[in-house]
Amino acid sequence: MRSSRFTPYLSFIGFGLVFLTLSVNVSFKLGMEKGLDEGSLMLLSVANAVLLVYPLAWGVFAILEFYMLWKEKQKMKSELERGKMNKEDFLDQIKKVKTSLGINISYIVILLFQLGYVIINWDEVNV
Repeated sequence: MRSSRFTPYLSFIGFGLVFLTLSVNVSFKLGMEKGLDEGSLMLLSVANAVLLVYPLAWGVFAILEFYMLWKEKQKMKSELERGKMNKEDFLDQIKKVKTSLGINISYIVILLFQLGYVIINWDEVNV
């Protein structure tokens, strides 16, 4: 079986979006402290607002990915119980699925923290 079937690509993209969001948010905050010109601050403000909301929308894909990985895990358990899969293959593949689920769940937890940040700082997001 292909191991790429269990790779949480959407979560990895989401982690990249969160990292980009954090870097723009820090740049915006530092720009305000350093007194950048109004045009630069406006662009950083818009980018900050868009990037604070866009990864939350990307969370829909994280939830779909979680659902697909969970169904794959249940399917593998069913195949083991019916005797279509031997124990060694099951243990090898379930380890990969659990790792992918762990990555996916950690991304969903980060999204929940980001959602809390957006709710608390809505005036910063509302451009």
